[in-house]
Amino acid sequence: MSLNANGLLRNSRHLLLNDFDEEKISSLVNSKVLIVGVGGLGCPAAQYLAASGISNFRLVDFDKVEESNLPRQILYGPLDVGKYKVEVGKRILKNINPAVNVIAETAKADSENLPYWIEWSDLVLDCTDGFQTKHLLNQLCVRQKIPLIIGSAIQWEGQLFVVHPKESEFACYECIFPISSGAEDASCGAFGVLSTAVGTIGIFQANETIKILTGTRVVKNQLILFDARSLSVQIIKVIKRSGCSVCDFT
Repeated sequence: MSLNANGLLRNSRHLLLNDFDEEKISSLVNSKVLIVGVGGLGCPAAQYLAASGISNFRLVDFDKVEESNLPRQILYGPLDVGKYKVEVGKRILKNINPAVNVIAETAKADSENLPYWIEWSDLVLDCTDGFQTKHLLNQLCVRQKIPLIIGSAIQWEGQLFVVHPKESEFACYECIFPISSGAEDASCGAFGVLSTAVGTIGIFQANETIKILTGTRVVKNQLILFDARSLSVQIIKVIKRSGCSVCDFT
């Protein structure tokens, strides 16, 4: 689907950038994005991506809005408490961009439903706080060769890692955080999280999504560490791990 007059006007500032042209913006608009987790990461990511013109979203989250979510989960307001996050998110994204099509999945992501949802998508955002879910998404996206953008945040700090299954010599999440390490989930409910720290990582995820879907240069084999207290970003170069059970098929 090519851009109409409204689409060209909406994306006029993007089109002024040397990296973008009408064909790339059209590719962005027609992409399908799966967002797993519509909390502190998923809310800002979804907002920016809908505003950028992406037409197709699948939101996955089985939680309902709680009062304690409101400082950092910016799709929701006090009147949304007790409602399913994905249903509220669907309504708000339609307000941001009436052209979007949003599929709301009030379900917990697992090994049965994720393969179908990933197959439907052009790109996946992991916006969960579950170590096991991140590994499951990593395994399935590598298998199905779908780009995966993994975000996480706790207290003042956040991380971003992008998995590029279609690129040569890409490292995956298992390469740097082996599931055998026995790492446990770190819930913000137990340790706390700064609203703007998690929001920044969500925006980073949206940023990389736009770049990947438009074929612009992307972050590759780099673990991005963000510290909101010192306002610093550290980039750690990672390499594909020989013998990785997920991505090393040689």
